[in-house]
Amino acid sequence: MSVFDTIRIAASGLTAQRLRMDVAASNMANAQTTRTQNGQAGQPYQEEAVVFQAQQMGPMPAAQGVAAVAIVQPPKPNVRVYDPTSPDADQTGFVNYPNVDVASEMTDMMGAARSYQVDATVAQAAKQQALDAIDLGKA
Repeated sequence: MSVFDTIRIAASGLTAQRLRMDVAASNMANAQTTRTQNGQAGQPYQEEAVVFQAQQMGPMPAAQGVAAVAIVQPPKPNVRVYDPTSPDADQTGFVNYPNVDVASEMTDMMGAARSYQVDATVAQAAKQQALDAIDLGKA
């Protein structure tokens, strides 16, 4: 496997983990959103998750990177809270809140940030290895 394959694999991981962090941030930002984007009450924000798939990054079978293939909405029920004073309450006084678990989203974001950090370290090490090889060739 070449140094460039290693950098491509690390770059695919960087892209994937950035998307994972973006989706987790969106979920946390909308954890209390009780209306649709057009302002319709009754349909709260739906949690999203990223689906990843292995992707061939070079000619060798070991050169496997990752790519996001879809952003899905896991089938989780909304949280119903009794609050008859809310403008978003239904006829029985219940408000539908998003199915977002902020603690799990924060954990996912921390894992994505750590993975991003590892991928960046791998890319930097591969770059340094290529530069060292060029220096050896000059000597």
